[in-house]
Amino acid sequence: MTGIRYTTLITVVAALALLRLAPAHAGTEVSQQLCRGDQIGSIRDTALTVLNGRPESFGYRDRTVIGPGVPLRDGDVVRIRATGSIKIDSWPWGPSYSPSGHPTERTRTFWGGISAPSYGLYGFFNSTGTAFPIGADSGCVVYRGPETWLWLAQNDERIVDNSGRWDLTVRLWNF
Repeated sequence: MTGIRYTTLITVVAALALLRLAPAHAGTEVSQQLCRGDQIGSIRDTALTVLNGRPESFGYRDRTVIGPGVPLRDGDVVRIRATGSIKIDSWPWGPSYSPSGHPTERTRTFWGGISAPSYGLYGFFNSTGTAFPIGADSGCVVYRGPETWLWLAQNDERIVDNSGRWDLTVRLWNF
C-alpha cells in the first residue's frame, strides 16, 4: 500500500471511529425547544389507550417497532398528554379519576417506587428503573440512559375492578 493510500485509510478509519463516539442525540437542546413550543415531533403522535385501568394499546403502534412500550434512546424528549376518566371500583357510588389522579392522596408506584398521585397516570423507563408522574400532561421529559422502553401505567394497586378510559397522546422528539 502506498503512503498516500495508507494515510487516507487511517484517516477514514479514525473519522468513522470518531463518528461512532458522538452522542446519540446531539440535538437534545433542539428537541427540548421544540417540545416546549409544542411543535410537531420527529415521529408522528402515537395514540394509546388505558381501558379499565389496563393498557389497551400499550406498545408503540408503528409497523417498524414491536415491543412492550414506547422505544426511547439517550437524549430523546417525550411528552405525554392524557384525557378521560377511570372509575376505580365496582360500586355505583365509587369515585372516578382523570389521569391526574387523586388531588391529595399519594401512593408509591409499583414500577419505579416513586410517590405519585393515587390512581393517576405515570411513566416508567424500563432500563433505568426511573418513574415519573404524568397526570394530564407530563411536560417535556428528557430520557437519559441506555435504549429502553417507556411503560405507562395507572397508580392503582387493584385495577381489576376499574372501568372507564384514558386516551393518551405520546409525542417524541429525537433531533
